[in-house]
Amino acid sequence: MDFLLLSVMSGLLAGISILHWCCRETRPHIKSLMNKHVVITGASSGIGLAMAKEVLLQGGFVSMISRNPSNLQRAVKSLVEDISCHPDRIFTKAADVSNFRAITQAIQEAFQWKPIDVLITNAGLTRSGNLETQTVEDIDLTIGTNLNGTIYPIHASLPLLKKHSKEHPVSIVLVGSLASMFVFYAEGVYTATKYAVKGLAESLKIELMPYNIAVSLACPGFVETPFLDEVEKDEKDLKLLKILNMYDRKRAEDPNDVAKRVLEGAKKGSFLIVKTNYPGLYVSTLARGFVPAESLGRLLLEMVLYFPFRALSVLAQPGYRRALLKHFRRNNGRQ
Repeated sequence: MDFLLLSVMSGLLAGISILHWCCRETRPHIKSLMNKHVVITGASSGIGLAMAKEVLLQGGFVSMISRNPSNLQRAVKSLVEDISCHPDRIFTKAADVSNFRAITQAIQEAFQWKPIDVLITNAGLTRSGNLETQTVEDIDLTIGTNLNGTIYPIHASLPLLKKHSKEHPVSIVLVGSLASMFVFYAEGVYTATKYAVKGLAESLKIELMPYNIAVSLACPGFVETPFLDEVEKDEKDLKLLKILNMYDRKRAEDPNDVAKRVLEGAKKGSFLIVKTNYPGLYVSTLARGFVPAESLGRLLLEMVLYFPFRALSVLAQPGYRRALLKHFRRNNGRQ
């Protein structure tokens, strides 16, 4: 028995060693952000602001785009004071990403300031609630910001990025969500837009293969930003969210950690940027889609884990169903 256990353990250690070797870092797409120009939409707060700060800390230049001029001014002031950054390294433009003309002008002005090396479409929002309770205005706002607000900046940038990529590597990062791969309860329209962003990223990756342009899809989970205030508006939905999506604000990610992970992924040219532990590994394994894994090691790991993870998802369904039925019986007539 001891010999058998030792053999199994040795086999596991050997397998982990092989996977670790296969997952070794490959040559980066962009070696460093030093003196590189990164354009970020939704940059006045949350993850966007954290990414702007990290770009500056790594020696880059940043264009910050947001629809609220006063929020942009406060964000720039905080960056200048917090990291002793010279204001000349920051370009700002107030523009609504859902307004094609406004965001196109913002992108063109940013490129005139400095050629764009990395474009990050980060702007996003949600309006919580089940579909039937949402207003058409909230639906249009969510789709306009999350989907059109991702498509429009990329559409405006592509001719400029293709030209720049002839001599310099370029990265485009679409900020999706774990909701790009797994339903986010009581956030149906938000989930739909993030699934669409994933589809756009997969399409762009293929479309831009002839160019020196890497495409990445960043999928953070719950991040400690004002976004979670909207998520927590309805106490009844919050109870189910904790069951179905294992929501726990105390375990929400730090925006600064997310920012570092996204920028490292952009430099590497990784397609899927997601936390390597649970739930990132679980969700990405089950829902990666057509685009292959970033390395042989990651591919082997996902192949090994796919069937156990799929079995877990099936086993979890009865529990989810019971929780849903109990929730609706308790709140019958109040939904």
